Amino acid sequence: MTTTRHAQATRTPDPVRQLAGTAGQRASTGPAALHHGPDRTRSWAGRPSSARIANYLLGGRHNYPADRQVANRVRAVAPWLETAVLINRVHGHLTVAVLASEYGITQFLDLGSGLLPTGTTSDELHEPVCASVPGARVVHVDSDMAMARYTRTCLAAVPRSHPFVHADFRNIFSVLRSPPVQSLDPGKPVGILAHGDLAATSAAEAGFVLNQVRAWAPPGSAISMTHVTADFSEDEAAAAALHFAKAGLPFHPRSGTEIAQLLAPWPLRRPGLVALSHYHQGNPHAHLPDHATGAYAAIALHPDHAHH
Repeated sequence: MTTTRHAQATRTPDPVRQLAGTAGQRASTGPAALHHGPDRTRSWAGRPSSARIANYLLGGRHNYPADRQVANRVRAVAPWLETAVLINRVHGHLTVAVLASEYGITQFLDLGSGLLPTGTTSDELHEPVCASVPGARVVHVDSDMAMARYTRTCLAAVPRSHPFVHADFRNIFSVLRSPPVQSLDPGKPVGILAHGDLAATSAAEAGFVLNQVRAWAPPGSAISMTHVTADFSEDEAAAAALHFAKAGLPFHPRSGTEIAQLLAPWPLRRPGLVALSHYHQGNPHAHLPDHATGAYAAIALHPDHAHH
């Protein structure tokens, strides 16, 4: 991204256009700024990370050879993966806008927030939130070490509005008891964003995390979920899961029925559980067939939202 383009993006945030422009642009080297000693860096940078794989597929430069190798192998057997990652990021921006405009939600808990796609803050979740939801507060959660270091740097100017929790969201008690989450207003609803990351959990883990989140969430809250599925391309999803497993990364595509069961008993906002690119009106990828998205999307509403 050039300096001019970044300046324009800062003046008028347009996440859909920005993300579409960065897809497919990949750097050949990892983020030197994240190196804190060669031995220490090799210990975790040599292991692939889902967050950094997604960053690579988005055209970002905060990834390492191990991440790129896995991404390329998976993309070779599941060509829709790159498009699905891009659509998932765009979907997140659109979801935040909908939760704010329709339900008055200005607090968000982003589970597995991932890495910046381009190395600037203009494409990260917090900037579209700031632009469309004045006074919004977003707690970012991720277990990746690079994510922890880089996000804290990027969000240094807005630490109170966008604190970061370095934790594995599967340890949901640790997340919910962390000071940033505890500082959210318990009298106001929270938008819980689980966009893609539950595929890294077992069914028992996913169910436990969501049960605890539902028990914690204030009235009026909502859970937005995107989840990879094998419903649209069973063989390709199975091949992708195999490559991820060989790299030590859990990857569990689930059926639409299984995903709906995870979100129950909270009712689903219309249009229910649908292919990722077809959920939000105005999504620039809505013309793509279901198999190109590779995932489902849904928003489950706290029971007091049932009238919607």
